[in-house]
Amino acid sequence: MDRMLFRLQEALTRPGCFLCRLEEDYGRRFLEGLFYEFVNDSTVRHKLLAGGFCPDHARMLFTLRPSILGIAIVLQNLLQHYLDGGKLPDPAHCLVCQNSREHLQHLVHLLRTRWESLRSLWGEETFLCTRHLEEFPGAFRLELEEMVRQKLSGILGRLSRLIEKFDYHNTDLPITPQEARSWQETLEFFAGRKLQRD
Repeated sequence: MDRMLFRLQEALTRPGCFLCRLEEDYGRRFLEGLFYEFVNDSTVRHKLLAGGFCPDHARMLFTLRPSILGIAIVLQNLLQHYLDGGKLPDPAHCLVCQNSREHLQHLVHLLRTRWESLRSLWGEETFLCTRHLEEFPGAFRLELEEMVRQKLSGILGRLSRLIEKFDYHNTDLPITPQEARSWQETLEFFAGRKLQRD
C-alpha cells in the first residue's frame, strides 16, 4: 500500500484537521532527512541559498534539532553567502514549504480519487481547517464542507458543555478530554494550523 495513503487513512481517524497534521508530519520528516542526508548536496544548497527557511519551518527546525552538525553546515553556508555579498534568502521560497506544497497536492489528489473508500474513516473529531478546505474545487468541496459542518457541530456541543462546566453550579462535573480539547480544535479550524501536540 502507498505509504502516503496509509498516513492519510490514519490521519482521518484523529482529532483536528487531518491535512494540517500530515503537513506538519511531512515538514518534520523532510527536515530530518534534509539534515541527515542532503547537507552537502549542491542542488539542495542552491535552493536553500535562494529560500532559506520560513519562520514556521525555522521554528520547527529549532525545536527538532535533527542534526546540530547538519544545521551548522547549512547555516554556515547561508551566512557565508550573505557576508560575501549574496542576497538574503527569501522565506517565500522556503525549500520545506515548496516540498510541502507538492506533498499537499498529492494528498488532495489521493483524497479525491479514493474518497469512496476513505469517507468511512473520517473520525468524529476530524475536520478540514478553513485553509485546507480551499484546496478542493466545486462539488467535492461542497460535500467536504457539509461533513466539516457536521463535525464542527459536534465540537460546538463539546465547547458549550465545557463552558457550562465552568459555571460554579457545575464545578463537580468532570470535563472530558474531548471537551477540554474543543477550544483548541475550534482555534485550529479558524487558524489553519495544527496547534495541539499529540
